[in-house]
Amino acid sequence: MTDRGQSEGRRPTIRDVADRAGVSKSLVSLVMRGEPFVREEKRQRVLQAADELGYRANVAARALPAAWSAKVGVLVADLRNPLLVDVVERAGQVLNDAGFGMVMTAAVLSSRTTSEARLDVRAVTALKESRVKAILVVGSVPDRAALLESAGSVPLVIAAASAEGLHADVVRNNDHLGMRLVVDYLVAGGHTSIAHLGGLGGGVATERAAGYRAAMKYHGLEEVAVVAEADFTEDAGYRGTAQLLRGRHPVTAIASVNDLAAVGALSAAADKGLKVPEDLAVTGYDDTFVAAIRQVSLTSVNPDSPGIGALAARCLIQRIAGDDQPPQQHLLAPRLVTRSSSAGRRPPAATAVRLGPAVAAHDQNN
Repeated sequence: MTDRGQSEGRRPTIRDVADRAGVSKSLVSLVMRGEPFVREEKRQRVLQAADELGYRANVAARALPAAWSAKVGVLVADLRNPLLVDVVERAGQVLNDAGFGMVMTAAVLSSRTTSEARLDVRAVTALKESRVKAILVVGSVPDRAALLESAGSVPLVIAAASAEGLHADVVRNNDHLGMRLVVDYLVAGGHTSIAHLGGLGGGVATERAAGYRAAMKYHGLEEVAVVAEADFTEDAGYRGTAQLLRGRHPVTAIASVNDLAAVGALSAAADKGLKVPEDLAVTGYDDTFVAAIRQVSLTSVNPDSPGIGALAARCLIQRIAGDDQPPQQHLLAPRLVTRSSSAGRRPPAATAVRLGPAVAAHDQNN
């Protein structure tokens, strides 16, 4: 049998290798760059085809910058959310190292709150028409059915959010465990009137609210558990906390859905004349740069955003390389970072406080 490159009197190309191996050009490119994410069986198939055709990789092409290489799309739920920005930044570094360019766009149409957000279908269509090899969805995007329809056959990977009906790899923080860390810590500090600020804004908010309720039930506090509705914005955090503080049942601690909502809670407490943490302990989630600001000093759950971004990018590369395994969910373990917003109250010496395994793990790591 005569090879196509030889019969046409020309040097074989990457397309010839892809046709001979029965794979995509993208996968051949990954193999020729020596990327470790390609399954061994497909790597050997490509190398055998290249050897049979006498194909030699173009060293100059391999040295091209990422901007000239294959592109991936990045769809971000909320560009104002610092956690999602951190995830995108780390994912971009991994993709760049693998030779991929990145095209990023907001996933939603402008709205005052994340609970009112709508998927920008035109943005998804634009990514697809720009011939991206795959799409990384960062954060809880509304209207997943429309997203799936708009993306078509382009592979999807979800970062910092749950799948919510999408057939895709998921890389996220263990939200149940994260809220358990918060509640265990607050109970250990003598708090029993603990409210959750959240519940709105997508699957992540739902998971965190469920984790809060489960932790309160574990400590025998389900009768006093309360969720003040808020999404991931500062304004929603302020409104939810203001409503909570006007209620008949006083609270001594607020576990917020994220750091921005917690900042809103701090402002509402200040307007009410309450001191933090003496009168009210406040915690956040995501441990963004906002939590570490000295004037804020917010106790927060660190979800390992760099880890989420890096692993999500590697999953994306594997899907581009032709990995046809069933979608996987990767849960990264969170850790609690304590700061001055939650210090203070301690239980009386005669009071027995039931500590869960989550707080025990926290104590061992600090």
